Amino acid sequence: MNDYQKLVAKALATVGEIMPWDLAAEIAKNPALILLDIRQKDEFEMMHISNSINAPRGILEGACCWNYDDTIPILAAARDQNIVTICRSGNRSVLAAKSMQDMGFASVRSLKLGIKGWNDNDLEMLDLHGNKVDIDTADEWLNQPVAKEKLDPIN
Repeated sequence: MNDYQKLVAKALATVGEIMPWDLAAEIAKNPALILLDIRQKDEFEMMHISNSINAPRGILEGACCWNYDDTIPILAAARDQNIVTICRSGNRSVLAAKSMQDMGFASVRSLKLGIKGWNDNDLEMLDLHGNKVDIDTADEWLNQPVAKEKLDPIN
């Protein structure tokens, strides 16, 4: 297990996860649920879950607090609200949820399997303009192999 995987595993000691199909059911029952997509802006604009908000991981902490250029009011006021963090595969969102817990957010969970799992379960995603994203197109983009130059040369 590499250092990144160890960091995620450590965060999972306190961060709860929710499966995509369970999140879909919860969204239908709880309109106040905050869906927080922490992917980069271009990833979010390409495809995201309806009614989610975007606070990229790099600005998350500032987005969650008042009095910063990065402040997102709905987040800064949501310390006691039910929040689900979302990323591509479910790792970055665990780390984001842990960071939010450390900042005092009482009810934050991570979408297990990320939007890859959401898409694998044929659940709807939208693009920047609110158009439905084709599941096969999303699948192709979400499952691109790691570039050769980014693979560990030793293993």
